[in-house]
Amino acid sequence: MSEQTIQNNLYSENVKIGEKYICLSLGATTISDLIKSKTIKSYPISNNIKNKKPDVLILDSNREVIVYQEQKIPQKFKSEKDIQKAINQEIYVAKELNAKIFVVSDGDSFIWINPQTGNRILNENEEEILLPVSPKKNAEVLEKLILEISESVNEQNDIILKKEYIDPTDLAIKINGVLKNLTFASSKMALYTFVEVFLFKYLSDIEILKGENSFDYIYRLYGVNGIPQYDDATILGKYSDGAREQMRYLFPEGEDGTTIINGQIFHVEKRGGEYFSPDNTDFVFKQVILEFKQYEKKAGQFKYISKDFKSKLFETFMKNNDEKSEMGQFFTPLKIVQGMVSMVDIKPKMKICDPASGVGKFLLEAIDDNLDNYFKVENGEFQSNISLTGYEKMMSDGDDITVILAKANMLIYCSKLFQNNKDNISKIADKLLNGTFKVFTTALGTLDKIEENSYDLILANPPYYQSKVMSQKAKETGQYKLGGLGVEAIFLEWIMKSLKPGGVANVVLPDGIFSNESNRKLKQFLIKNCFVESIISLPVDTFFNTPKKTYILTIRKKTTAELKSSTIQAYPIFAYLCKSIGETLDVYRFDIDDNDLSNAIEKYNHYRKLDYTEREELKEPFKSYFSEDAHLKLIDVQSFNPDESWIIENWWSDDEKVSLGFEEEVITLSISEYQEILTDTIDIINSFKEELEWLKNK
Repeated sequence: MSEQTIQNNLYSENVKIGEKYICLSLGATTISDLIKSKTIKSYPISNNIKNKKPDVLILDSNREVIVYQEQKIPQKFKSEKDIQKAINQEIYVAKELNAKIFVVSDGDSFIWINPQTGNRILNENEEEILLPVSPKKNAEVLEKLILEISESVNEQNDIILKKEYIDPTDLAIKINGVLKNLTFASSKMALYTFVEVFLFKYLSDIEILKGENSFDYIYRLYGVNGIPQYDDATILGKYSDGAREQMRYLFPEGEDGTTIINGQIFHVEKRGGEYFSPDNTDFVFKQVILEFKQYEKKAGQFKYISKDFKSKLFETFMKNNDEKSEMGQFFTPLKIVQGMVSMVDIKPKMKICDPASGVGKFLLEAIDDNLDNYFKVENGEFQSNISLTGYEKMMSDGDDITVILAKANMLIYCSKLFQNNKDNISKIADKLLNGTFKVFTTALGTLDKIEENSYDLILANPPYYQSKVMSQKAKETGQYKLGGLGVEAIFLEWIMKSLKPGGVANVVLPDGIFSNESNRKLKQFLIKNCFVESIISLPVDTFFNTPKKTYILTIRKKTTAELKSSTIQAYPIFAYLCKSIGETLDVYRFDIDDNDLSNAIEKYNHYRKLDYTEREELKEPFKSYFSEDAHLKLIDVQSFNPDESWIIENWWSDDEKVSLGFEEEVITLSISEYQEILTDTIDIINSFKEELEWLKNK
């Protein structure tokens, strides 16, 4: 049987291998012609290979050669000498085409080779891979194996790496301590320093940053095992001019001028051809690089980052810095974010907005469980079937760190997308990172313009404070008609008007929204245009540097038909009092078992899935399920008069609040009992007075 006959039996025509790859059966077409016809990506090839005719190629969606396969007849594939001859015959072609895998086969046996080393590729148990390349029969297994090999092999490694998800929280804490001791860095700058070096290491480990732009190249310059090749300032200069500039190129600035880094840290200048660091951050940079490398030796490369770390990165620095109030503006506890996200439905094609997005946790947690279905790259073009918008206002000192951290956070969350599409990083970064997060430089920021009827879902923890300037400027736009007290009132009006008919908002608000008489028109508008689905009372100190009493308000905007028919909400409002949220309410935020918030969300999700008519008159088992929880009340919406307070605690009696631990029991004393207590107290004071006189005269 000829080589071509064997090949045709295995592959015949082009065969898809899952969603990621396509297998081309060739044999008569030169590499030069494949490039000219744009069948494969254009490579700078030498004369040695341009007339080569590959038997089988497996390409990814970017037309990049992933597998180069050489087909042999069985008679020339019997001995180890025959196999090695077949390998040597074509391996240099695979290497020049940057193929991750080179396969030689006689149709029965398949030898998988790393073109970079010439060695056979081994699985996680260091056993030779012998899987047949037979996409008609084993496409799913083949796709998985090719992806695993592509993510693992390089010029130094022939073994498939185990997917060990690292959680470098300990490293973050240690780096924070190093920066505090060496530079007295603020929590904000310590966080940003860690993020930049973390991205440098991560992008190097997934081979987006290579060669002289890679982490290992910079690390080796320090001559850790010998004499340093350069002084610290020169090494920092090479990083600044090399890797940092490459990151800026790969992750271009958006229209607001922000990207994942801005060079505010690790300063180096060049004079007379020599680098020097005016603030001695070259030494700090070295210490941070060495700490990262030391961590890698213990835990492994930064290829797979645990979801828990991605979510808690920003909280790590908040918990471990003395200046804990400085970054409160970034901080919505993760348990609140995840809880609020779980209270709403996230679906493809939705338009989701956070008008005060901070570091983007609401938006990122909303999509985290289904990233592969929301974003993909086809034919080199980024495609999304969900719309995310995160607005933030430039900080008063002109610092853009909030949106930079949001974009860096999104890169970490969407790491797999970038890792699998290395030739399209700039396109993805521009459309995904820059397309999602935007910063405003005006006084009103997001509030400059109400986006009427634009969003299916709004998730937010907007700022709440008094500002006559903001209130006046909002009034001057002519868009805000409801008055109200505080910036939070302006945000709530923006949110209600920016929701699409039928859209849902889940928002954290302070008690003033519900209690202040000046918010009467705001509450009237809310009742007229929305259904109040839920109000959940959060404990004081839920938020890091905000001792205010806060609530989660869930509303659904009425549909056009419901507005036309003046539909009135007939089902009750789900109201819940929380004393705990699953973590301590101090600056350290230790996890605890006590979690009223989790109970509230679980019960609300049962409630919201009932039909509206079922909510109006509950039947068993739901009637008992809800009524047995003393923290929960289903309150008639007619009780929510815009002229009166909407503080839901008012619907619980004093005795109920005492039994739940929200208030101390009031003890009533008779006059004689009170007189007795006073007499006892006076006697104790006199006793102390006598002892003090004795000590004085001694």
